[in-house]
Amino acid sequence: MVVLAAHFDGKQVIIDDPLPPDIPLNTPLRVTLSAVEQDGSAALAAIAALAKPLGKPGDFAAQHEHYVKGTPKR
Repeated sequence: MVVLAAHFDGKQVIIDDPLPPDIPLNTPLRVTLSAVEQDGSAALAAIAALAKPLGKPGDFAAQHEHYVKGTPKR
């Protein structure tokens, strides 16, 4: 499998990287597209969508000493 950088110009996909020289002319190829996020926000959104609640109180992170060790809340 070869992974090449490309971009979409609004009408067609433009391959930015050169094709490997060992691919003969007119060789049938299968192309799979996946968007690459520039700022990572889509990746964070995907992680958040997969996150599952742990059944902890809403202030668990801020008050973890209280919940884990029994110290008074701050």
